[in-house]
Amino acid sequence: MKKSMVCLLLFIMTLGLTGCWDKTTGENVASQFESSVFIGDSVTEGFAFNEILPRERVIAGAGATAGFSYDDVDVLFEIRPDYVFIMFGSVDLLMPVDDPLGLFRTDLTNLINKIAGLTPHSEIYLQSITPVTEAAQNVEPRYRDIEKYNEVVQEVAHQLDVGYVNLGPLVDENPNLYAEDGVHFKKEFYPLWLERLAAVTRVRNSNAL
Repeated sequence: MKKSMVCLLLFIMTLGLTGCWDKTTGENVASQFESSVFIGDSVTEGFAFNEILPRERVIAGAGATAGFSYDDVDVLFEIRPDYVFIMFGSVDLLMPVDDPLGLFRTDLTNLINKIAGLTPHSEIYLQSITPVTEAAQNVEPRYRDIEKYNEVVQEVAHQLDVGYVNLGPLVDENPNLYAEDGVHFKKEFYPLWLERLAAVTRVRNSNAL
């Protein structure tokens, strides 16, 4: 009973962005990413906001796009991480330009090329844009174009020979972990996200041997 009340209070205090979770499990999986950097918008920022990963390893924030983050990645030259995980698109698709999809393709390509130049030994992974709920799509119909943007993410990953991770199935498996807005996620989602990335990197590295 007490545990349930604590969970409820934490949920209310953080507006649905965090909740009760297994701290030990989260810390264990996070420890596998001590030499990784995560780049993206507010969805990725949840790693730092929820204290899953240290802030210095998360280059992300609300309103971030592939183009607007071009200068932010200069710090990678000093960090030189083993892995760089990137997820953009959910803000890019809202850009008030004539061809937001084309701009996204160009900006994402330029960003990846810059990162590869700054830290050539790093293994780079592009991640699919996480899907949003039907309610969120009703509020912002442009979210219905997410799959079009994910096709671009895949194409860029293939063209530039970097890794690609489809996060869609993970979200589909955990619909209860959406935050109230149907776009972001509760704290419990982030360790699952890291577990999925760990599995993907293991498979890709074993295939490269």
